[in-house]
Amino acid sequence: MRRSAAAALSTAASVTLLSAPWAAAPAQAATTGTTPATVTATVTLDPTGTVDANGFVTISGTYRCSPLPTGVAVVASTLGMYTGATCDGAEHTFTDRRRPAREQLYTVGPTEVGASVTWMRNGSYPVIIQTTKIASDTRTVYLQAPAS
Repeated sequence: MRRSAAAALSTAASVTLLSAPWAAAPAQAATTGTTPATVTATVTLDPTGTVDANGFVTISGTYRCSPLPTGVAVVASTLGMYTGATCDGAEHTFTDRRRPAREQLYTVGPTEVGASVTWMRNGSYPVIIQTTKIASDTRTVYLQAPAS
């Protein structure tokens, strides 16, 4: 059974926002006039991934984001990966290898996977952390057995 991409991202985002070490970091000064339109990014998933006999799934891809005026960026996948993004205008790679929960069993064959880059920065009351998805890619990735 495969969870929907939206459900996986929503659950992972909730857990990550509450438990991530940067969530308790000191506030950064806001930049006046900064809008999501001033920050750009792209993310692309590779067309193939792997799933081994123990249920570990590996997907990968690339991302690129412009320097951020404030806050941090995070690369996320529907498998549950959340990792800090380096926003310096250069292309970077990411890999997510994990064993999804029992209700998310994956098998060899096509599956829908998503990845995104999200910009997070301090908001003003009542929004403590303001988030903007600045890039996303959802596609059918063909999972294959790893090479021996």
